[in-house]
Amino acid sequence: MHAGWREYLKQRLKTPSKFYSVGLEFGDDSIQVSVLTDEMQNITWVKQHLLPIHDWQKHLQHYVSQESLTNTPCHVILSPSHYQIQQVEKPQVSDSELAQALVWSVKDLMPNQDDIVVDYFELPVQSAGENKVNVVALPKNTVEELTDGIVHTGLELKSISILELIMADLVESDDDAILTLVQESGQEICLNIIKKGQVYFSRRLRGYENLPTFSEEELQMGVGDNLSVEIQRSMDYFESQLRQAPVKKILLAIESPHLEKLAQMMQQLTFMTVEPMHIDVTHAEELTYRSSFIGSLGAAFVQKNGSANEN
Repeated sequence: MHAGWREYLKQRLKTPSKFYSVGLEFGDDSIQVSVLTDEMQNITWVKQHLLPIHDWQKHLQHYVSQESLTNTPCHVILSPSHYQIQQVEKPQVSDSELAQALVWSVKDLMPNQDDIVVDYFELPVQSAGENKVNVVALPKNTVEELTDGIVHTGLELKSISILELIMADLVESDDDAILTLVQESGQEICLNIIKKGQVYFSRRLRGYENLPTFSEEELQMGVGDNLSVEIQRSMDYFESQLRQAPVKKILLAIESPHLEKLAQMMQQLTFMTVEPMHIDVTHAEELTYRSSFIGSLGAAFVQKNGSANEN
């Protein structure tokens, strides 16, 4: 007979990390890594790195060991290609049975219901007569691979989230609604309308996957017009169907060399304030903020929000 103290001792003998948090964003071809420290309640962005997605566990384990990140709290965000999101009617079941009931509500998103996991988030407001939730579905083996792989590297996995919810944590919207356009490399644009730290409206805009590669001339050849039409449709729905006050600002997180020009074009077309989105954080001298870092940085900042909720 053996005493079952191995896990207790493992936890008891952990060496505390000198870092505050690690944010990982899993994309199609790579993993973005952002690392924060917290010195005297001054959160600082100190490391940024790109790892290949192929054989990622080996590369991440090497990076964790090399940078002394063992036991650091880790938060993961999945880029939109890794999951499906759909708004469905909320089943009339108890809260404890809701997640399982929602599996059947999204059966068209994934071919094999036995091999998916789902989660959901409530909607702050809805159209008259509706009772819906946003359901997120992804393959079960994706979750298992992520959790097992990250724990094996020595990081302390705290959460796995999605782009839409990370944006809600980053945007300081208060009572004014803000529309965000976020695009990962080669993917659809993720449009969110955020108010009071919550996602009120979300959709994906198809057909703009190559937007970051467009020249200024190409942006002026109808792309800006079409994108502005989609934005206006979303804002109209937000105001008329959800009965909300108008959006006050549009923020762009698109990795384009002509982002400032795109913002100017959209401002002229929508008559709104349009600005590149930026995370205001103290950072190491060698680091420069880019839109493509927003996912991993947002994930790293989940630690701050989680700590605030615990207090």
